Amino acid sequence: MRRLAMTMAMSACASGTALAAPPYVGTWSHDRLNCSAAADVQRQTVFTVDKAALSLPEFGCEHAAFRKTATGWVVHASQCYGSDPTFEEPFDRVVHIERHGAMLRFTWPGFDSGPLVRC
Repeated sequence: MRRLAMTMAMSACASGTALAAPPYVGTWSHDRLNCSAAADVQRQTVFTVDKAALSLPEFGCEHAAFRKTATGWVVHASQCYGSDPTFEEPFDRVVHIERHGAMLRFTWPGFDSGPLVRC
């Protein structure tokens, strides 16, 4: 019985850790109304980040690796696509993600998302 209780406790701790998402993971927009808008509006206004990829308006990357720094998160992204004609494959871009309370901001040279709220 004691072994069963110990196994259950270890499983609960392990699954709790595995399910905890980094603070940047989620869907973000300047206005929460965009989160439930039509698909064409969402493509132009919604920022989506998961643990291994990101999709921003007019820009996305199939692969992304995130590293925490003193100023926020740095994303090394590859296999990116978008409307910018300077994109070439293979492509690597460093994207900075800063989170301040409930607000998030994406920046890289020449781009600043401005403050975003979670959808």
